Amino acid sequence: MKVRGQELELHKDPMPGWPYSDFATGWYQIGYSEDLEVGDIQAAHWLNQELVLFRTESGQLKCLDAFCPHMGAHLGQPGQFGGKVCGENIQCPWHGWLWDGEGKNVDIPYSDKTVNATIPNKHIRETDGCIFMWFDSEGSPPSYEFEGLPYIGDEEDYYPIDYTVDGPHRVKPQFPMENSADPHHFIYVHGSGLDAEFNDYTVDGPKCSNTMYMEFGHGKESTWLTPNGPVTGHVDNFFVGASIGIARFNIDGRVCIHMTNLTPIDDHNCMFFSSIRHNKEPGDTGNVSQGLAKRMTAEQHIQIRNDFHIWANMKYKVKPIFTGPEEQSRYAFIRRHFDQFYPNPVYKENRG
Repeated sequence: MKVRGQELELHKDPMPGWPYSDFATGWYQIGYSEDLEVGDIQAAHWLNQELVLFRTESGQLKCLDAFCPHMGAHLGQPGQFGGKVCGENIQCPWHGWLWDGEGKNVDIPYSDKTVNATIPNKHIRETDGCIFMWFDSEGSPPSYEFEGLPYIGDEEDYYPIDYTVDGPHRVKPQFPMENSADPHHFIYVHGSGLDAEFNDYTVDGPKCSNTMYMEFGHGKESTWLTPNGPVTGHVDNFFVGASIGIARFNIDGRVCIHMTNLTPIDDHNCMFFSSIRHNKEPGDTGNVSQGLAKRMTAEQHIQIRNDFHIWANMKYKVKPIFTGPEEQSRYAFIRRHFDQFYPNPVYKENRG
């Protein structure tokens, strides 16, 4: 299969120890708004589903199951014999039947009637230039919304989103967010000089947050990030469901907002969407990242991927070995928080 024009070689082996039978309920990133202009159609495969995305004449982004109910033609294949956008509808390439963005049949060109058959449609949201799709294993509608990246101050104070997309990776969507409970890996995986310190989690329905405190540039007179010596900063972590994670770095007046989303292609493979906004350099009124903001953005894209080497080869432990009550309480809390979004929760049977 392809994602953003890239041919993917999928992993065939499951992650050992992974206990869940289906994907977590929630919003998943499936692309960027600029991927589809008016009139564009895109075949997609997310969360074990064959889909078609298209942008209507009015600019609305729609997502349907990929196959026409009439005789099963794929609506999203490119080329002369692929589907076409016709106003607010998509046209089947085989017999010209028109389906609207909600999956309703609105026209059969050689008949004065339509049919009651519908194509299952997906709930789609676009925010901050990102495309999100709702998933629920039972097909229920969205039970919460994602408002977008949490900014500090005016959005005009930030450079545009800088993003990368890669994969497939044999990892799970919640793994980057579990870093918010892990103070000890920063030395070994990210090159910090000290462990991080954390405050308690705050929960608001499907949303969860905490803050970790770190000394950047510890033990060094000068680094590219701390040219004047070590700086104590903090990172605000925000989670929405078990599928959207955001870290907001605050370092000596620098604010770097990093959204790290892993979206399943199938049971074993995820694509990684890394989206970053950094506040502008002092005095800069342009929209092209400069100076330390540019370097920080590049480093963030790299640093998060250091974890992937561990995650891709791990065996998931439902009951890890903990070194003390603080570590245990953080991990137990965050995993049980994510647990609620899965159709077969496992931690309620593993209390204590």
